[in-house]
Amino acid sequence: MTTHRLLDELNNPHHPLPDIIYGISTGALPSPASTGLPAERWQWLADLLTHPRWGLTAIVDGLDHVCAPVARLCQLTAHPIHPLNVRELWAAEQLPTTELIAAHSPHEDGHWEVLNTALELITDGLDHCHGLETSGIEAVTSAFTAVLTAQDPATSRTTITAAVEHWIHPTRTTTSSISMQLGAAS
Repeated sequence: MTTHRLLDELNNPHHPLPDIIYGISTGALPSPASTGLPAERWQWLADLLTHPRWGLTAIVDGLDHVCAPVARLCQLTAHPIHPLNVRELWAAEQLPTTELIAAHSPHEDGHWEVLNTALELITDGLDHCHGLETSGIEAVTSAFTAVLTAQDPATSRTTITAAVEHWIHPTRTTTSSISMQLGAAS
């Protein structure tokens, strides 16, 4: 099952967006970043948080302080050379994000859903550090729900479609100097 099927569903205005998001969550529809090379998946998940056009920080105001560090960890995890303490870096983000979730209500303004997306990515990052397979489906579902909560349905569909199109046809490489910036060890 390819993400092209998901894009077809998104381009069909007769398919309600909540049903499409539910289809992703149940596996009835493919999820971006659930297949492919891990480096590409982690980079796309970082973009899901901070891309200037369709990332969550462009959609929901006031959560850059949560999304930016998690996006940096996703980018770091995308590279084969990690700092020796990458697991501790992921773990350090867990408690503050969990505490912030408690201060928000689901479906209020999208903040709770964005925080939940960050927490799902933190969980995936920790699982990855323990050698477990991660799909990112929960994070994608939560992120797309945040978009739907924060925007009107037509704008939400456009935003989510742009994210899926970026997964199918990335416009930039995933190479970065993040390992140099963080002093990664091999």
